[in-house]
Amino acid sequence: MKTCAFSVFLLAALLSLPARAQEPAPAISAPPAAPEAPAAPEAALAPQIACDAPLHEFGEKNNTEFVEHDFPIRNAGTLSLEIRNVRASCGCTAVKPSQNVIPPGGEASVRARLDLRGRSGLQIKIITVESNDPQTPHLNLQLKGTAIQALRAQPSSLFFGPIGPDGVRRRAFDIISGRGPIQIVGIRADHPGLLLTPVAAEPGGDGTTHRFELTLDPSLPAGPVNGSIFVKTDLEGQPELSIPVAAHIKVPEPPPPPAP
Repeated sequence: MKTCAFSVFLLAALLSLPARAQEPAPAISAPPAAPEAPAAPEAALAPQIACDAPLHEFGEKNNTEFVEHDFPIRNAGTLSLEIRNVRASCGCTAVKPSQNVIPPGGEASVRARLDLRGRSGLQIKIITVESNDPQTPHLNLQLKGTAIQALRAQPSSLFFGPIGPDGVRRRAFDIISGRGPIQIVGIRADHPGLLLTPVAAEPGGDGTTHRFELTLDPSLPAGPVNGSIFVKTDLEGQPELSIPVAAHIKVPEPPPPPAP
């Protein structure tokens, strides 16, 4: 009987407690979203001049020749490229481009011509291309190489000046090749008073230098002497070399009067 009463009492106590509303489980919050990357700006609309080979090295060339080269120009931009002007440094000629307006992705060429005549040694020439490219309004192209004098005389002229009875009437000169060993095919003078004699080469010579002596004929009369020496070699493509000669034979002074 006591057990039954205790059970009734416990049940009443439990019923007297306020009922708790069922709470929902806490929601798991998602990690904050990463900020969106800014959209890439659209490429600016503009022409862009480009040359994949702005330097042309022509090596060694005879200084009687010309050098010609076509530089490729392309438009790597998104608007038409306008070639406004082409100019070259001294001694070099630049021809206008094959077309003055190059569409996007298109190509053209600029021809450069260098005259090597009379030049010697290292040659560097600049060709400047002016365009409407806002980033590179002036594009420089370059020709580079060496002008070689294939055949020359040292000295290049033989001037004796006034010559008295005891003056020097003999001069030596060398014929020098800039392109390896040569043979003298012929040598002559256009004045009968210019006498030419070959000089034996020194032992160990490489055949690039040949020496001669010029002698003014002792029988030449007083007055000016003007002429040229012409030298022909076996060097291919090389014309006959000319060496000017000048002298003046003085009139012998009269002997002094006999002593009284």
